[in-house]
Amino acid sequence: MSNFSVTTGRDGSRSFGEHDDRWSDSHGGGKQRNRGRGGRPYGGYRGNRGGNYSRGGYQRRGSGRGGYSRGRGRGRGGPNPRSRLDEDGDFSMDDDGTSSSRERFSPYGVPRRSAGRGKNRNGDNYAVMQRLGIPVTDSDSPQWHKVVIPFGRKGGKDFILKSLRDRLNTPFNPVNFHFEQEKAIFFVQEKQEAMAIRSQDKKIQLPNGFKMILIVKPCSPPVTEINSEALEKLKVCMSSRYDPSTKSLNLSCLAKDQALMAENLFMALSRRSVMTSVIKIIDENIPELEELDVSDNRLISLETMRELPTKALNVKKLNLGKNKLSHIDELRKLQDWKLEHLILEGNDLCDKFKDQTSYVSAVRKKFPKVLILDGHTLPPPIVFDLETSSELPAVKGSFFINDEIQSSIVHFLKAYFTLYDSDNRQQLIDAYSDEALFSLSAARNPNIEYSQPNINNYLQESRNFVKMSKDSQGTVRKNKLLKKGRINVVAQLCELPSTTHDYNSFIVDVDHSSGVLRSFVVEGVFKETEGKSDRPPTRAFSRKFVTVPHGSGMNIINDMLTITNASREQIQNAFKHPAPTPSSSPVPDASPAAPFSPAPSTYTAEQQQMIQQFSAQSGMNHAWSLKCLEQHAWNYEKSGEVFLELQKQNKIPPEAFAK
Repeated sequence: MSNFSVTTGRDGSRSFGEHDDRWSDSHGGGKQRNRGRGGRPYGGYRGNRGGNYSRGGYQRRGSGRGGYSRGRGRGRGGPNPRSRLDEDGDFSMDDDGTSSSRERFSPYGVPRRSAGRGKNRNGDNYAVMQRLGIPVTDSDSPQWHKVVIPFGRKGGKDFILKSLRDRLNTPFNPVNFHFEQEKAIFFVQEKQEAMAIRSQDKKIQLPNGFKMILIVKPCSPPVTEINSEALEKLKVCMSSRYDPSTKSLNLSCLAKDQALMAENLFMALSRRSVMTSVIKIIDENIPELEELDVSDNRLISLETMRELPTKALNVKKLNLGKNKLSHIDELRKLQDWKLEHLILEGNDLCDKFKDQTSYVSAVRKKFPKVLILDGHTLPPPIVFDLETSSELPAVKGSFFINDEIQSSIVHFLKAYFTLYDSDNRQQLIDAYSDEALFSLSAARNPNIEYSQPNINNYLQESRNFVKMSKDSQGTVRKNKLLKKGRINVVAQLCELPSTTHDYNSFIVDVDHSSGVLRSFVVEGVFKETEGKSDRPPTRAFSRKFVTVPHGSGMNIINDMLTITNASREQIQNAFKHPAPTPSSSPVPDASPAAPFSPAPSTYTAEQQQMIQQFSAQSGMNHAWSLKCLEQHAWNYEKSGEVFLELQKQNKIPPEAFAK
C-alpha cells in the first residue's frame, strides 16, 4: 500500500463522472477519430469505380496528404483502406510513410510494415513497442504461429499438450497457453513446429468423443507481459483512479487515459497482458476493493478476469456496461463475487431477452443477491443463505433397499442395455410382459446453457403432454403414441436410433420393491452410433421401469423413457473409461461392469469409492479389490503396486476376475 498513492480533494472526496458519484461512462476519453466522406474511416478511399485513378497508383481526392503519386511507385508506400492494422496499434502516418509524433495504438490488427526497406530498428514504431514490453523479431527471424483449438477447454491443457507431444516427432515449445471462452490458444515460433501441429488436425479424439480441430496461422509475436517500466506507469494511473474513501476503482475506457497516452502507452483492458497486470496491482495494493468499474473497454469475454474474485474478495459493485459481451453465461466466470449492484447496459447480451423479467431472472441465476441492476432497484431476492461453517452432506449416488435387490437389478440392467445397444433389439421381447406399456418423451432442458445437436429424431414419437394440444386431436395422439403389448413396444424400440450407453454414468434409484412389484429409475448418458458423422451426439436419459417377478428374473410392465440434452459436465465425463462393445449375443461374464456393483454398506463413502475405482482399474471383482485394499491398510498406491507385481508373477487366481 505504501507505493500506491492517491490524490484527493481537500474534503477527501473524488468524483469519477456524472453517471454516479463513483462510476463514469468514460475517463479521460478523448474525441472520436475523424472519419472521411460518407462515414468511411481514413478519408474514404475509392478504387476504379467512382474514384480517381492515376497510372502511378491511387490518388486521394482533395488532398495530397497521405495520398499516392505517380513518382511513389505503383500502389506502394502509404495506407489504403485494406491495410492491415497492428495487433497492438495503428499509427497515424505522415507523407513520408514514417510514424508521426502523435502515435496511437489500436488493439486490432497486425503489424504495419515500415516505409523504408530493411529492419528499421530505430523507428518510432519499434520504440513504442519496446516501452510496452512487446517482443519484436527481425524480418529474417523465425515466424510466430498461433494455434487455435475450438472447444479445446473440454480437453484441458494437460490433455491437449500430451496428445500432441505423443503424436509428433518434432518437439515444440508452446508459449502463452490460455483459454478464451471455449477455445484453447497457444503460440509456437518455429515453422516446422507449426506444420507438424497442423498435420494433426482432426486426428486426435477429445475425451468427449469429438475430433480435435487445429487451426494454425502466422501471427505477430505474442504479448506475454508488460515490462517493469510500463507496469509502474500503469500503477500510477490506477492510483489516480482509486478512491480510498469508497474503496472504488474506476478503470472505465482505460485505453484512452490521457496520462498513459502521453507516455505512448496503449493499455487496452481487453488485452490479456494488461488485465493480468491490473489484477496483479489490485492483489498487491488494494485487496480491500469493494467497487470496480471496467465499462467501455471493448471486453468480449470475462475469461481474463476469472482470477480477480480470488484477489479482491469484497467487491459488491461492478460496472460492465458498454462492452462487447454477447452471452449471459460470461457472468459465470465472476460468480464467486456476492454482487449487490451490477451494470450490464450497453452489451449485446442485454438485447437477447424477450422481456425484463427473463433478463433479471438470468442475471440472478449468476448473482442471486443483486439489488440494483442497470440503475433500477429490483424486488428483494428470495434466497437461502447457506454460507455456514457446517458442510453439506455428501451427494449420494445409486440407492438400493438391500444387497439382494441391488444384485438382481444390476444383473437385469446389464442384460437389458447390452441387448438394447446391440444390432438386434428384437431379442428384448422376452424382457416385456404381454400387457407392457412404453412411452417416449423428448424435450430440450432450458436450464442447461450449452448448445447440443437437436433432438428431432425423437420428436415424432415424443409423448410430451406439455407440447401437445388439449383438444380431442391431442387426446387421440396421446393414445396413439402409448405403445401397448410386447410386440408393439419392441417394434418401437427398433425404430429408435442405434446407441451406446455409458455404463459408468448410470445412477439407479429404487423407489419400491415388494414380492409382486418392483419400481426403479436409471439415468445416465448415451451416444448415437448410426449415421456418417464422426461426432455422434451425446444425450442424457432417464428411464423408469416397473417390473413384476417372472421365473428367476423379472418382466417389464411399464417402461417410460425421457431423452434430453446432456450438460457440459456430462459430456466431458462421458465414456472416459471404455467398456467392451456389446455383441448381438452377449454372455453374462462379457457384459460391462456397472458402477453401482455391490459394495459393503459398513464402509465409508470414501472407501466404497476406492473399492469401485480399484476394481475398474485392476479388472478384479469387488470382493478381491476389497481384500487387496484391506490387507494394505487402504493405501491405494501400495495396493496397486502389489497388484501389478503379483499380476506379473501370475499369482492372482482366475476367480479374482470373475464378476
